[in-house]
Amino acid sequence: MPFMAIDKKLIKNCLKNDRRSQNELYKELFSFLMNICIRYKNNYDDAGAALNTIYLKVLKGLETYQDDKAMLPWVKTIAVRHLIDEYRSDKRHEAIALDAVPNQRVNGYSVSHDKLNVDDILTMLTKLPINSRNVFNLYVLDGYKHREIADMLGMSEGNSKWHLNQARTQLQQMIKHEQNRTEKIRLAQ
Repeated sequence: MPFMAIDKKLIKNCLKNDRRSQNELYKELFSFLMNICIRYKNNYDDAGAALNTIYLKVLKGLETYQDDKAMLPWVKTIAVRHLIDEYRSDKRHEAIALDAVPNQRVNGYSVSHDKLNVDDILTMLTKLPINSRNVFNLYVLDGYKHREIADMLGMSEGNSKWHLNQARTQLQQMIKHEQNRTEKIRLAQ
């Protein structure tokens, strides 16, 4: 999926601290960043707070942005790193040592898109345990490798693979449950 282009003049005006341009850039990036944030947060309020912090980091980092490259991958990197840093700094979540769990081959799964929409799947993601959700997001949606995920989240590579497998298994169960529920409703009509 190609990224949309951000106008270079808009970026230059943002670097000059032009508030209108900064507001315009915020509007351009809002849905892109919100989609990333909501995958890592339990609710829209937390996602919105993270989005605003990320946007400030983007503005502060614009001087280092190389305008010969696409902006959205650069912004996505800032967003994911910030969200993972937030996760790591949150003392309420302790890493569970699961190194003893054998590595399992993780198979993909298919989703029936005719019965589930993106909001349904995002809701299901928020129901996953935080470690499994973060690993799933980083691996499946953001394209990181298990070694990178393990370094980011402070866990072993095997633990990362286990969490991915758990997330996929739980999502499959939730999807099947939702499809069965929808089918029962349809038959009852």
